Amino acid sequence: MHFPLITTRTWATIAFLVILNGCSDEPSVATLPTDPSQQTAPDPGEAIQKRIEGKTEEALAILRDLNAQNPGSAEILTLLGRTLLDAEEYHLAAFRLEQAWEIDGVPETLGEAAQAYELAGDDDSSAKLYNKYLQKKPEDTFAYVKYARILYRLGKENEALKAFQRAPEKANAEDSLSLAQLFLAKGIYNQAQHWFLTAEKKNPKQNPATYLGLIEVAIKLKQENEIESYALALEKVHPGALEKSTRNNHVAELLARRRGLDFFRRGIPTEGKNASELAAALLAPTEETGSVVATSKLPPENDSASNPDQTPSQQVTLIPAIDTDTNIPLNTTPNPSTSLADFFSSPQEQSQPTERSFLEEAELSMVEKKYRSALLFTRKAIRQDAQNASAWHLASQAHFLLGENEEAEMKALEATRHAPDDLGYHMDYLRIARETLEGREYLEELEKAHEKFPQSIEILWQLARRYHVAENKPVTAAVLYRKLLANAPPDNPLRPEAERELKALGELP
Repeated sequence: MHFPLITTRTWATIAFLVILNGCSDEPSVATLPTDPSQQTAPDPGEAIQKRIEGKTEEALAILRDLNAQNPGSAEILTLLGRTLLDAEEYHLAAFRLEQAWEIDGVPETLGEAAQAYELAGDDDSSAKLYNKYLQKKPEDTFAYVKYARILYRLGKENEALKAFQRAPEKANAEDSLSLAQLFLAKGIYNQAQHWFLTAEKKNPKQNPATYLGLIEVAIKLKQENEIESYALALEKVHPGALEKSTRNNHVAELLARRRGLDFFRRGIPTEGKNASELAAALLAPTEETGSVVATSKLPPENDSASNPDQTPSQQVTLIPAIDTDTNIPLNTTPNPSTSLADFFSSPQEQSQPTERSFLEEAELSMVEKKYRSALLFTRKAIRQDAQNASAWHLASQAHFLLGENEEAEMKALEATRHAPDDLGYHMDYLRIARETLEGREYLEELEKAHEKFPQSIEILWQLARRYHVAENKPVTAAVLYRKLLANAPPDNPLRPEAERELKALGELP
C-alpha cells in the first residue's frame, strides 16, 4: 500500500491540531484562581473525625499537612494545638495555640495556650499568658485561681494573693492552705486562721499542715488554750507530726507547764519528752474512767482562778470550733467521744474582737467582697483609734468599690493625713480624686503629690498627661516627659509611653 509523503510542515500541523483538540476537553488539573479572596478555606473535617474516634496520630498527620498548605490559618493551628494536647505534647501545643492567637486574637485561644504551658511545667510562660488573657477576660474566675496557683509556685506572694482574692469562692483545699500561708506571712492572723480552717473543712483529717498553721497562728496571737487544743487534735489525727515540726519545743514546754498536774497524776515525767509524746500521753485513756484526759482535765491556770469553786473533774479544756457564718474558731466543750471533725462543728457565741481584730475582720470582708461589712468593722477600728491610717484607707476602698466616690475620697484623704509618707495611700487617693475633683483642683493635688514624692515615676507621668491632655499645655508636658525619661529606670514600662508622646509633640525624631 502506498502512503503519501508527509512533510515536516504537515507533521507540525498535525501536532498543533492534537494539542488544540486536547485543550478543548476538561483539564485534568484545576487551575488555582489568582484572586486570594476566591480561595476556599481548608477543610479539617477528616482530622476532626479522626480526633473524635481517638485516632490522635492520624489527626495530627492530617492537620500538619493542612498547616503546611495553609500556614496562616488560625483554625488549623488551633485544632493542631488542641490535638497536640490530646497527645500530651504540651510544649508544642502551647506553641501552636499561641501562634493561632497571634493571628486571630481570640482570648479563649490565649487561655488554652496558657494552660498548655502550665501542663508543660513552664510556669513563667504560663503566668505571662494568663496575665494577658485575664486583662481581656477578667470575669473568668477559674482562670484567676489557676493564675494564682502558678504565681504562688513562682514565689510571687503579693501577686498570688491578689489573684486568689478575685475568686476566693473557687479555692479548693490546697488553694485555701496557700491563702492561709500567704496571710500568715503578712501577719494577718485572723484571715490566716480562717483559711487554715477552710482548708481543713474542705479536706478533713488529710493534711497536718492545716493544724500546724493553726498552731502557728495561735502562737502569734499568744492564745495558749488554742495552741494546746490544736496540738492535741493534730496528734490524734497525725501522730508524730508535732515532733517533726519547728514548734516542737514550744508546744512541749507549753503542755508540760499547763498540764503538769495531769502528768503528775499519771506518773509521767515530762523532762526530755517531745510534743508528740506529751500530747499522746494526754490523749491516752485513764485507767480509772477510760475517758480521755485531754477532754476532761484542768483548763489553764487563769481559768481555774476565775472559778475557784469548780472541781478538777468539772473543769475542761476547750476545743476550737467553727462559726458557720464567719469561719472563726470558737470555744466549745466536747464529750470524751468527740472526733476531730466534731472539734470543728459546734458554733457558740463569739467573743468581742480586739482593736486589731476589727481591722482584720474588715480585711476579711473585703476579700469576701462584703463591702458593707467591711465598713462596719472599719468604723469600729476608727472609733478605737482615730489615727489608724490603715482603717481609713480600707474604708476608702470599700466606699469606692460600692460606687460611693465622695465618701471614698474623704476617707482616702484622711488616710494620707495620718500616714503622710506612705506613697501607696497617696496613689490611691489620687486615683479616687481623679473621679471626684474638678480639673484644676485635681491638678493641684497632683502638683502637691509630686512635690511630696518627687521620686515617683507614676505621679510624674500622671502630671505630664494632665498638662498634655486636660490643660493643653504641650510645652510643660514635654518638660515633664523628658524628666520622666531622665529619672525612670531602663525597664520602667512608662518610658516607651513617654517617648511616644514626645515624638507626637515633635520633641523626638
